[in-house]
Amino acid sequence: MARRAQIIPPRPDLRRKAVNHSKGFDLKLSPAMVQKLEQVVHKARDTFTADIADRLVAMRKALREAGEGPEQERQALALIYSNSLDIKGAGGTIGYDLLTAIGKSLNDFAAGLTRLDRRRSDVIDLHIDALYVVLANRITGRGGPTEAAVLKAFSAVRTKFKDS
Repeated sequence: MARRAQIIPPRPDLRRKAVNHSKGFDLKLSPAMVQKLEQVVHKARDTFTADIADRLVAMRKALREAGEGPEQERQALALIYSNSLDIKGAGGTIGYDLLTAIGKSLNDFAAGLTRLDRRRSDVIDLHIDALYVVLANRITGRGGPTEAAVLKAFSAVRTKFKDS
């Protein structure tokens, strides 16, 4: 039989190390402090959102320029891979779990690609479109049944066109 969890209060010396009364926070946050911290999070969310939008613009531009030659293809794939990895990592931080899932899908698709044909470009383009939709509509969390169906479709497309 499982034992109940026991809450052990911190020792005074550890409490002193954790709480810096001159610069830090007390262990019990006042409502004013909570509000201040929430404002910082909201400002960070706006910064993250702007950064992700910039990355989407860069990926779209690189994808358009990829048709100009093999070197541009390699550069576009490297940029798409690195930006999708960053989006995958940042999405959950700001509450956009769907951004993380779509970013992961795009990152998994772009990983190891050495060339872009029309179909692969279309798959990448669809991922970028979906990321734009999530940002524009501010879809937080995992989304609903429609978003789940889109993720399932991306999985099927990724499997079908990755190695074609």
